[in-house]
Amino acid sequence: MAKTYEALLKAEQEKVIPPEEVTVFDTNSQAKPHFLVSFKSVPQITEEYHRMRQSLLSASPLHSTKALLFASATKGEGTSTVITNFAITLATAGDKVILVDANHRNPSLHELLNVEKNSGLTELLLDNKSVEELIKKTTFNNLCIITSGTHLSNPSSLFESKQFDNFITQMKAQADWILFDAPPINIYNDASTLAAKVDGIILVVEAEKTRWEVAQNAKERLENGKIKILGAILNRRKMHIPEWAYKML
Repeated sequence: MAKTYEALLKAEQEKVIPPEEVTVFDTNSQAKPHFLVSFKSVPQITEEYHRMRQSLLSASPLHSTKALLFASATKGEGTSTVITNFAITLATAGDKVILVDANHRNPSLHELLNVEKNSGLTELLLDNKSVEELIKKTTFNNLCIITSGTHLSNPSSLFESKQFDNFITQMKAQADWILFDAPPINIYNDASTLAAKVDGIILVVEAEKTRWEVAQNAKERLENGKIKILGAILNRRKMHIPEWAYKML
């Protein structure tokens, strides 16, 4: 306790918090997601995404894990922001990345990356449009996106099709990573249907908000469907004192 007090006292006396920590450790629960068109690397966050990339590569030495699904247990846990930041981190490291907005319930990747939403995954699978017609470039080198396209009331049936299987196979031949954004697991069946088609799923859990029972229910749903869970991300974790102060303890 004495060391904790001394660290806090020193932090108060210096009143110097690195600018990047103001962003990383924002305690405002109503803070809006970063607008990623002008993405700027925050060292602490970027390092975590690089560590995540390395963990995925280490788990699959031959890089057989290429198509990944990101989903949360319930809505509002920041999945779209997490997957977009991860995609940008991969792309800036030189990997070729294709983002796919498979969240027809609440598509948002087009807004985060400032591209047109129309003509996307729906048109690819239902209208037999080619990938070349629908894939969109972003402002980041090595990063492209396929938006959700026209709204569908029952997208799960779309993901069960042979066309979707062919689409994933085709994308794996063109990119190092194919990242799918999906609706919440506990609310819609879309994520479970999608997860069965990809190499694995990463759960996004919001710190200090999502109850463990809710996250556990999502995990059990996936396990019952024999879905490969690659890991979980604790999003929006708050530091009650700056990280640099913790290092003094």
